[in-house]
Amino acid sequence: MKCDFKLIWGVLALLCMPMAALSQDEAPQQILFTNVNVFDGFADELAMDTDVLVEGNHIIEVGQDISAPGATVIDGGGRTLMPGLIDMHTHITFETNQGTNGFNFYDFGGAGAMAAQALRDNMLMKGITTGRDIAGNSRGIARLIQQGQLVGPRLYTSGGVLSATGGHGDWGGPTDTVLNMDYGSMVEQSYIVDGRDDVIESSRRNFRNGAHFTKIMAGGGVASLYDPLEIYAATQEEIEAAVEIASEYGTYVAIHAYNDQSYNRSLDAGVRSYEHGFLVSEETVRRMARMDQDVTWSFQCFMSVATFGDYDSMPDFFTHEQKLKGVAVGEGARNAAAMMLEHDVFMIGGSDMFSPAYGPRMKEDITCRVNMVNYPAAHALKMSTGNAGIVLKWSDVLDPYPTYALGTIAPDSYADILIWEENPVEDINVILDEDKLLLVMKDGLAYKNTLVDEDSIMYRPAKSPVTRSQIPY
Repeated sequence: MKCDFKLIWGVLALLCMPMAALSQDEAPQQILFTNVNVFDGFADELAMDTDVLVEGNHIIEVGQDISAPGATVIDGGGRTLMPGLIDMHTHITFETNQGTNGFNFYDFGGAGAMAAQALRDNMLMKGITTGRDIAGNSRGIARLIQQGQLVGPRLYTSGGVLSATGGHGDWGGPTDTVLNMDYGSMVEQSYIVDGRDDVIESSRRNFRNGAHFTKIMAGGGVASLYDPLEIYAATQEEIEAAVEIASEYGTYVAIHAYNDQSYNRSLDAGVRSYEHGFLVSEETVRRMARMDQDVTWSFQCFMSVATFGDYDSMPDFFTHEQKLKGVAVGEGARNAAAMMLEHDVFMIGGSDMFSPAYGPRMKEDITCRVNMVNYPAAHALKMSTGNAGIVLKWSDVLDPYPTYALGTIAPDSYADILIWEENPVEDINVILDEDKLLLVMKDGLAYKNTLVDEDSIMYRPAKSPVTRSQIPY
C-alpha cells in the first residue's frame, strides 16, 4: 500500500497543535459587544448602552438589545467603544534617530526592520489601526500588511514623494549629482522632479509600484537643509501634472506646504489634501472652508506646536537654520489652528512623528489638539476617525480596502474597534494610558483583549478574507 507522507505529517501537525490555536480557528464568526457607550467617529456625544455586532471582519449592526444567537458575547461593562485611531501623516520608513539623514547610516533593509517594529509596537498595539504614510517607499510593507504577512495597521501609502531639486524631499548631499544619486532617491523614498515630464513619469512609476495617492512637496520645510519656508517649490504646471495623473488613476494629491501662494496654486490645480499650512492667511482658510469636503486640512499639532514651538526642544541633529524655521512654524501653527476651527474647514490629523524618540508618542498629537490649541475632544477624535476614513476613500479605485467604511462604528464598516476603561470624549488624556486600553481589534481580530479569557479571541496576524481575495498574485 502506498503511504501518503504529506497526509501523515498533516495529521501529526494537527494533533500536536496547541488547543488554543484550534479554538482560535474555530471561533464563532459573530462577536456581540454589549453594554458599551459608543463614539461612532462623528457624533459629539456617545450613544449610551449600545450593542455592536461584528461578523467576520466587519460590523453588521449597531443598536440596542441586538439578538445574535451563537455569537460570542463580550460585556463592555459600560465602557467606551470607538473606532480604531487613524494617523493621517506618518513616515514609517524614517524610523532611525537621524530621520531622513539616516539613509546615510542604514540601508533599506534596516529601515524596513525598524518600520515593522514601529508599526506593531507604536501603532497597532496602541490603538492606531490605520496609517497614511505620506512620504517614503512603504509600498511593499503596505502590501505585506494587506496580505496578512506582516502585523501592523492598515497602511495607505503615497510611495516616494515628488520633490524639486533642493526641495523638502531632496535628501541628498550638496555635492550629489545625477550620476552620483543619493540613496533616498535610489530606493524611491523620493523622486526628484523638475518639470512636467518628470512629474508625469515619476507619478506613473509610483502608481505602477503600488502607491495609493500622490504627495508633492509644494513648499519649503523645516527638516530639510536647502529650502526656506517661503519658497513655492513646485510650479503651477508641476502641481497640475501631479493632479492630472492622479486623476487618471482615480485618486488624489496631497501637498506639503506652509505659505499662501503654494496653497492657492494647489487649490487652483485641484489638490485635495493640505498638510501643514501654518503660514496661510484667513482669506485662504475661507476659500478652503467654502470647498467643504472637497478638500481637507491635515494638522500636525504636536510637532508644530509642542516641538517646533521651542528652539531648544527640537532634535539635536537639526542645524541652527532648521531650528529657526521650526520656531516660525510653531508661532504660526496656533494661529492657523484657530482659523481652521473658526471657519469649519474639513479637518484630519496626523502626527508626523517618527524615530525612537517620537514614534512611541504618536497619540500625543491627538491630545495636543485639545490641551494646546483648545479643540473639543470629540472634534480632535473625529479628525483621527470619521473624517480620516472619508479621506482615505478618496483613493477610490486604488483603495486597498474598498469593501467597507473606515473610521466609524456603523453597519458596513471594518471591525477596527477600541474599548477604553474610561471616556476619551470627557478626558482626552485617557488615550495615553495603555492600561486603560482594554481591546484593540483590527479587521475583526483582537490583538489586545483584557475583557475576556484569551482563548475566546486571540492575538494573531490578521488575514482578512476580503482583502486576500483582491491580491492579484
